[in-house]
Amino acid sequence: MNSGYFPLKLNSEVIYDVDSTVYSDFNNSTTNFTFQLKDIVTNKFTDIQGDEAYRIERYKKTATQDWFFQKVITRKITKNRAEEFIDNKRYVRLVFPTTLQATWNGNLYNDLGEWRHEVKELDVPLTIGGNQLDSTISINQYQEINLIREDIYDETYAKNIGLVIKKVKAIDKNISTGKIIRGFSYKMQLSSWK
Repeated sequence: MNSGYFPLKLNSEVIYDVDSTVYSDFNNSTTNFTFQLKDIVTNKFTDIQGDEAYRIERYKKTATQDWFFQKVITRKITKNRAEEFIDNKRYVRLVFPTTLQATWNGNLYNDLGEWRHEVKELDVPLTIGGNQLDSTISINQYQEINLIREDIYDETYAKNIGLVIKKVKAIDKNISTGKIIRGFSYKMQLSSWK
């Protein structure tokens, strides 16, 4: 079923390095941020749908501030999908059994409009930093590129770890020059896990 790509184990912990860039047309600025996020699976419970679910606490660390609590995330696996509830929205992150070029609506359970997720790579080895991962799955969550806008959302999961890379680019461009006017981009990448 490939549910190993979305492991849910009490007390497991994943740390990510995050690089983020924000483009502002208010003052024509480009601001870069680097920080770390840490997800810890803290407990298991029965959710409102009657499914076994897991509470994940997310913490953030910056150059000037040690780990501080950021938010709660809920994750669960049903018989045919992996779901995540974050920022008051429920998303379908994976479907099972996972096959190459499988597609599904990642926003099936929220009001953000249909996003056709597609599996681009399946069971592929990947090296991130010094970490050699035996098996990963890459998903294109959403992509729309035109002369004035770019929206690209991609995620990569590794067996027995879960999410290892998340890339987002959401920018507006000047139609004449192609220069970025406003928006943001960021990349979350696995640093360590236990």
